[in-house]
Amino acid sequence: MTIKALFFDFGGVLLQFADGVDHKKLESAHRLEERTLMKCLYRDSRYLEFQVGACTHDEWQESIRTAAIALIGEARATAVLADYENAERPLNQDLLGFIGRLRERGYKTGIISNTIPGMMDRLKTNIPHILPLFDVFVGSGDIRLAKPDPAIFRHALREMGVPAEAATFTDDNRSFSDAASSVGMHGFHFTGYDQFVTDLRSIGVDA
Repeated sequence: MTIKALFFDFGGVLLQFADGVDHKKLESAHRLEERTLMKCLYRDSRYLEFQVGACTHDEWQESIRTAAIALIGEARATAVLADYENAERPLNQDLLGFIGRLRERGYKTGIISNTIPGMMDRLKTNIPHILPLFDVFVGSGDIRLAKPDPAIFRHALREMGVPAEAATFTDDNRSFSDAASSVGMHGFHFTGYDQFVTDLRSIGVDA
């Protein structure tokens, strides 16, 4: 079946880094072990609850601070978390330009992201210029479904109005692209722009 729609993960695909921030650079600046931020923000916090709306933003933030203090002490936790909040979150400009060209050729595009509630409000506030590049926006925190649950992909397909076999999904997390494949979509593990274009051409996308 001809491909009609292409879905993209946000962090690590549309954003250059998984949550927008270069963790290694920040950890190096604060002389922290690698993955310290990942542990505090996502592993040892209440993030898995928050991304499906099971706790409040304040509760999640407090759990991050608690985890960071336990791991690196209060003073260092305060400093590194402040720098994290203020860090640059660069977009993948090559990919955004490519998406614009895909839309000119008639393809529909969408975002499927595991993210905290209020994704659309954040996009409108922080990067409104990318909104015209997408037809559908699916954030886990807003629908209480998260990748790799097959239901989040089925929801996105319904919103787009296309069958699974006419859609692609790319994610920097292989288990999530595999989950999309399990519902019949063409799932691609994102490792870089050039490889992604090659992947799309292999299934007939006019890339």
